[in-house]
Amino acid sequence: MSLLSKLLYLRVKVEYSPKKLKTLGVDQDLPFVYVLSSESTISRSILWEEINRGNLPKPFKLDAEFGLNKSILASKKLVGYWNRQTDYKEFEKQLTDVITQIKQDGAKQLQLIPISVFLGRAPDRDHGIFKVIFSEKWGITGRFRKFISVLVHGKHTLLRLSQPIVINQELDDSKEAPERMAHKLSRVLRLHNNRVKTSVVGRDLSHRRTIAKNIIKRPVVQQEIANYADRRKMPLEKAQKEAQKIIREIAADYSYSAIKFMSGIFRWFWTKVYDGVKLNFFDDLRHLTTEKEIIYTPCHRSHIDYLILSYSLYERGIVPPHIAAGINLNLPVVGRILRGSGAFFLRRSFNSVLYSTIFSEYLSSLIAHGVSIEYFIEGTRSRTGRLLHPKAGMLAMTVRSYLNERSKPLVFVPSSLNYEKLMEGASYKNELGGKGKQKESIGGLFKTIKLLKENYGRLTVNFSEPIELDKVLDKHQPNWRDIKLDVKEKPQWFKNVVSDTGNQILTHINEASHVNPINLLAVTLLSTPNRAASEDNLRAQIRLYKDIITQLPYSERTTVTGLSEDEIIAKGIFLGFIQRVEHPLGDVIQVKDEMGVLMTYYRNNVLHLFAASSFIAMFFVNNLKHPRREVLRMMAIVYPFIKNELFLRWTTEEFVEYGRQTLATLKSLDLLVSTGRNLERHKGGSLQAAQLRVLANALMQTYERFFIVIALLKKRGSGNLTSNELESLCHQVASQLSLLYEFNSPDFFDKNLFRQFISVLKDEQIIRVDLAGKIIHSDNLEPMYQGAKTILSRRIRHSILYLL
Repeated sequence: MSLLSKLLYLRVKVEYSPKKLKTLGVDQDLPFVYVLSSESTISRSILWEEINRGNLPKPFKLDAEFGLNKSILASKKLVGYWNRQTDYKEFEKQLTDVITQIKQDGAKQLQLIPISVFLGRAPDRDHGIFKVIFSEKWGITGRFRKFISVLVHGKHTLLRLSQPIVINQELDDSKEAPERMAHKLSRVLRLHNNRVKTSVVGRDLSHRRTIAKNIIKRPVVQQEIANYADRRKMPLEKAQKEAQKIIREIAADYSYSAIKFMSGIFRWFWTKVYDGVKLNFFDDLRHLTTEKEIIYTPCHRSHIDYLILSYSLYERGIVPPHIAAGINLNLPVVGRILRGSGAFFLRRSFNSVLYSTIFSEYLSSLIAHGVSIEYFIEGTRSRTGRLLHPKAGMLAMTVRSYLNERSKPLVFVPSSLNYEKLMEGASYKNELGGKGKQKESIGGLFKTIKLLKENYGRLTVNFSEPIELDKVLDKHQPNWRDIKLDVKEKPQWFKNVVSDTGNQILTHINEASHVNPINLLAVTLLSTPNRAASEDNLRAQIRLYKDIITQLPYSERTTVTGLSEDEIIAKGIFLGFIQRVEHPLGDVIQVKDEMGVLMTYYRNNVLHLFAASSFIAMFFVNNLKHPRREVLRMMAIVYPFIKNELFLRWTTEEFVEYGRQTLATLKSLDLLVSTGRNLERHKGGSLQAAQLRVLANALMQTYERFFIVIALLKKRGSGNLTSNELESLCHQVASQLSLLYEFNSPDFFDKNLFRQFISVLKDEQIIRVDLAGKIIHSDNLEPMYQGAKTILSRRIRHSILYLL
């Protein structure tokens, strides 16, 4: 032991707290022992060396008097080599022997002096990454980590001593058995040690130990464990172990050191691969963090989404949220790092009632403790660039948890994450081209290291207006404050709250869109023949889109790049999306062949911003003039369908009013002119006519897809198709059209989009389903069919009808 002490003291330098030990009130004439907060060979060696150097009084030998064979005890020890667990039995047995001796001989007394040894303190912002990794932390510390901590932090070792606990004659007044008293005293020391550690290291933020530990004890979980044991015909103890395994799989292991370590990596990462991270409307969020329970709900476009919010909040002095991550990310090493940064893991499917109950209770516990949370209501990353329809699971559990265990008012904070270039671009392109999704793995992670050699442009995060859950609940169930729901209870008003909240979140995300250079290039060049345009025409079209966004703001939180048209083109070339083809009559800017499919992703990010202007432009592609009143009437008819697909923010009346404003803006930009009650475009061959056609093409495929559904219903007639048959036929027709006419947009034949459109047709009572499951359409189908004929070219209409 002395040899180890001497080796340790090549690095160790001890500080004391308090510095004057006399203030502790230790009576050195009475027997005393030191009680370490945790058994550790290193801590015991440091303590003995300090005693031998005379810096601490030497404890008594108590083997004869109390039967103790040690002068330094430990209130807990770790057992096991790999899967180490905490054990208190040895210490409680030692206390039991002491208490028994004192009860037998009232003259005896023993002082217990609590002492804790800390190798370093809680990390601060100025610590280096390596020091942060091996700072003191909560939870079980491995032997190797302890050894490295000595090397890194040995010169800042702290010995924290506390006032002695005296075991004496007064114990005779208690009728409790020595074993029971020893157990109580052990718990008192544990509580004391936790408070001491909090003052040195900081709060224990690891809910895997503090919150998750208590999840299993909850009555609803205990009841489900018993039910699980009955269903599986297994012993209750085995079911308990299954439950403990589940909570360990789920729970985060939040720690200061992990957060600091990851922030150092991210700071390097953003600098290396991005041109910066821009946060807009952040100051509006700051005041919420102290007043509200916050659920961050960003859009989900990249694995980087998991990291950017946590990093950005930490850098601005706000505690990063706990993040709901897919179990596919719980990889060796990576999973542990993510847990330390606040990730808790969920399975793709909640088929097990036991799993669902434990996960729901864990989420409730986080909310009850005021822990901010982040999750993606789309469920998975969007591969098309469109927002995906919300998954109800996490939202439903959040609403139920808030009803049952609210502490502060809860708000959802949607945000839009905008990338000029996605790190997953290559894999998305493959998936859009029909290849299967690659499973996450360590090998795949190492393969992505080569991506760090590229530049990914600028990353912009726009925070939207928060959504107050209280207001949504008041709208659907005014007496919700008097209601509690169990895990299986789902009244209709509850479903309405979940659905309404999900749609509001996605709508708010779109309100907070940022339009970057690649979005503008994509929405322009994908609407031109051969995905190419002369440089002058491209500049003019980009300028038009920027004018529409600024003169017809979609919302107060919609932003657009401040780069000039020339800078936008240069950025697209630099990031590898487009190329310049030199020509004597003027250079041509063209989308690279291998980037055509991927560019649809960036176009789809911002399509909703042109929902009105593009629709209006469609009326004038095949018609020189059109009545203003008819344009606005058709906008009212079609709005429910595009609202559902693009998560638009208006009511029908507001959309029609926005349409009036759009008509006025298009006239001010000289794209349309008034001729009495009609509106008229410039003649073909003019720049204005060309610009109007490109604007129309931005959303043309959406309405072509709508026409496929309507035309199929009209041709097949009522009562002949089921919803599934109609969906499948639409997919087949659209995919063949894509091959014949090079739409170059995989989402054109996306089954989910057809399914959603068919669903809205039912909601709007255009169609209904009879008892046999067949679709019956109403007379309202005919006006929609005639309206579609007005805006679609004869070539496209005939091509669709021919394939039917």
